[in-house]
Amino acid sequence: MAEWNRDTPWRQGHLLCAKAVAALGLCQADALGHTVVIVATHDCDLAQASQVESTIEVIVGRAINKLDGNFTHAKTPRRLHIEFDSEVSCAAEFEATAKVCIQKIGLAQFSPRADARLSPSNYNIFQFWLASRYRRSAFPDEFERRLTKETKLADRIAKTLKPHGALIAGIFFDVDDGLDITHSGPDDTYTLDIYIMHSAEPDFEAAKAAAQQASIDIQLAFTEKLLTPTKTWQQVELRSCEIVSESVLTYQQFKQLKRWRLEHISLAADPQQPLLEK
Repeated sequence: MAEWNRDTPWRQGHLLCAKAVAALGLCQADALGHTVVIVATHDCDLAQASQVESTIEVIVGRAINKLDGNFTHAKTPRRLHIEFDSEVSCAAEFEATAKVCIQKIGLAQFSPRADARLSPSNYNIFQFWLASRYRRSAFPDEFERRLTKETKLADRIAKTLKPHGALIAGIFFDVDDGLDITHSGPDDTYTLDIYIMHSAEPDFEAAKAAAQQASIDIQLAFTEKLLTPTKTWQQVELRSCEIVSESVLTYQQFKQLKRWRLEHISLAADPQQPLLEK
């Protein structure tokens, strides 16, 4: 039986070959022949001897024909659509709940797929997605209720961004200038500044144009829903909806803003609990 040591060829983000998937019993029942399995364990943990850490974590996904823009760029913590560098089109869908632990010794006899790999940028996206499950922005329940149930504007945002796919890297919110303020009634509005972050590569101008159109559409949706009927803002006041390239977003801005996930769940507590500082 092959041994597992620090010279292992396996790295985070590598894909299992079809023989390994079958041998380890990882084929999805409803996707035989289309199962895609990716290594989630970090390189440092992969390098540990099997006597020290006997298992590694993989995610069982499936091949897809088309990327859904709402699931690219780690926009949601539960589902990821991502492409692999390959001679033929190769994309896959992964669910955060589909993680499986397998024995290192069982994988040691196999080599990673050489025909499909993550590019450096997509590898970073994969890492961000893995981390997003445990580092998500928490918004006040009342704010989320207004945006999702009361106004349905959360759905409008998702529908607006979906056609632009990978051109939009993410959307960030600044609610009440970062202050934890309790609001009551539709006239007691939250203030909201939105930042739409677009990709810098491979087509900066196309991504910028997509972000600009998304900004226009989002501002129109908020105005029609929350300002036009009464001539004064209700529920949530949209103060701005700006676009920014991922190449110029500063680290300070990144720390101050909260990323709005398109499959967002708030603190979900009643009564609402105070937010922890980021």
